[in-house]
Amino acid sequence: MSSITFSENHESSFIAYDDGQPLACLRDPRAEGLKWAYSLGPMPANHVVIVGLGSGFHVAALADIDAEVQITVVESRESLITVFRSQFPDLKDRVNIVVAQNTEDIFKTDFYQEVVDHRAYVLSFRECWGPRTEFFSQMFAHLTGRTLEAVKYHFQEFGINMKALYLQPDHLLSIKDVLPVVESSNMDDNKKKIFRVLGELVK
Repeated sequence: MSSITFSENHESSFIAYDDGQPLACLRDPRAEGLKWAYSLGPMPANHVVIVGLGSGFHVAALADIDAEVQITVVESRESLITVFRSQFPDLKDRVNIVVAQNTEDIFKTDFYQEVVDHRAYVLSFRECWGPRTEFFSQMFAHLTGRTLEAVKYHFQEFGINMKALYLQPDHLLSIKDVLPVVESSNMDDNKKKIFRVLGELVK
């Protein structure tokens, strides 16, 4: 189990540490957050999901840049939340935080269905992951539909046989991997055409 601690920097901002690893730039966490947020460009959706809260400066930066976007953060370390809320009180109504301790449990939540239904834009900020890179990488892959479990979730209504995909369980799937499975299924041909077009667009 990781140990979360906090330290105040020269600007009186609280930096979170996970097992001794800082979850933001020590010298200028606000500038780091702004650099990341500006690098994203205009948001293609009204709802943005960020994988990882960390010290929260990247979340605050994105909220400052885009006043319209609604933000949901997925985090496993609950002790980060109280400090984030006290350090950025103005974001109370704009930032929702979903706590997930197990990557597989995310599929059982209403939140995951909302991400799918509303086509939320999923982002990652690796600088705030600390020693939990594997966990957050898997969570990001689930939320972007690139794991076997995510593909099964999306395709369950079609009753497609996924056996071929089980041969590469740790592989991040793309439309190229899924297309042969779709073609060999009983899916309606009009729906298959959609996947064929996507396969042509992804080179």
